[in-house]
Amino acid sequence: MHGNGWVWPMGAMMIGWLLLVLLVIAAIWVAASYNRRPAPQGQDSARRILAERYARGELDAEEYHRRLDTLR
Repeated sequence: MHGNGWVWPMGAMMIGWLLLVLLVIAAIWVAASYNRRPAPQGQDSARRILAERYARGELDAEEYHRRLDTLR
């Protein structure tokens, strides 16, 4: 045997540590990217969507104000 049988266990241990490091890096990356996306906040989100629809011209001023009053 080459290296008295220590070659494969040491290689497997090195691969294991490499996989562990990659797993930790991936977990940090996922956590960081998850925190960058703000979660919608109930009525604030509804008001934002309503304002976007008004800005795109999907709603006229009367309809916008009527729906905005409903949200309050």
